[in-house]
Amino acid sequence: MRELDPSRDVSLTIPAKPGYLVLARLALAAVCRLTPLAAVDVADLKLAVTEAANEFVDDSAVDERTLDFTFRLAADRLVLELSGSGAAGAAFEQELSRAIIEATVDGCDFAPGRTTLVKRL
Repeated sequence: MRELDPSRDVSLTIPAKPGYLVLARLALAAVCRLTPLAAVDVADLKLAVTEAANEFVDDSAVDERTLDFTFRLAADRLVLELSGSGAAGAAFEQELSRAIIEATVDGCDFAPGRTTLVKRL
């Protein structure tokens, strides 16, 4: 596995509200233009990012929570990290989201406050 080059990282911080997720999807699409990924793979990644972000967004929250995205591009893989304060969601919704994520990426890790997704190039 090749080392990640920090000069190819893209970071984005958005309010932890569903309406802002389109910005993360657009940033992901821009990063994917630098890869050999097919359109169907990019669509899968957009879906995975949306599902992963659902654990952190809360439309009813009154505080100013944020959601951080980091897209790290290496020669052999794209690593996407999401971090923020988790929203309290139903267990069955979280299970479904994680199943969708696992079906659309090559690797994933779920930790409190952080989700990491990996797509091989």
